[in-house]
Amino acid sequence: METPQLKQLLANAEKRGASDIAARCEEVLAERGPAPRGTASSGRATLAKSSPVRRTGRDVVREFHFVCENDRGVSTDGEGFFWTGSWIVSEEEVIKAIEAGAKVALHKSRTDLSYRQGKILDYRKTARDMVKKRNIGIEFLIAADDVPLAWFGDGTGEKGYRWASDAPNSKQA
Repeated sequence: METPQLKQLLANAEKRGASDIAARCEEVLAERGPAPRGTASSGRATLAKSSPVRRTGRDVVREFHFVCENDRGVSTDGEGFFWTGSWIVSEEEVIKAIEAGAKVALHKSRTDLSYRQGKILDYRKTARDMVKKRNIGIEFLIAADDVPLAWFGDGTGEKGYRWASDAPNSKQA
């Protein structure tokens, strides 16, 4: 399926509450690669057109971006550490990302800079509060930092990925 049709399927699935289909669409879009994002002078992230670049098995996620209003599902784990809420992401990608020193960024919306962010230290599988086919999620343990990140990733959902090859002067593993 071409990217525009896949994005339309994602939008339709989200409107109809078909989270399993939406999650699969987001995974496929993430594999195809995110669009570069910048930051506007207002401190809000700017949206960019999607990139036609497809990801190879050698690429790794450097930043996971999630829309997470009001710290939904977030819990502290000592000073300077927190667990995110549960997100449907590929465990294989999470493992590779942790090995590469990846970060997580939580945003109020896709247009806002992150309000919580930091390096991923660990993860755990969790049951999600939905009665759907894909009811297992991932929570991330984060070492918090104070450097907000602009949203990165394409698609219309609540998550975005910044791949290693998206970074300037990046070197893939």
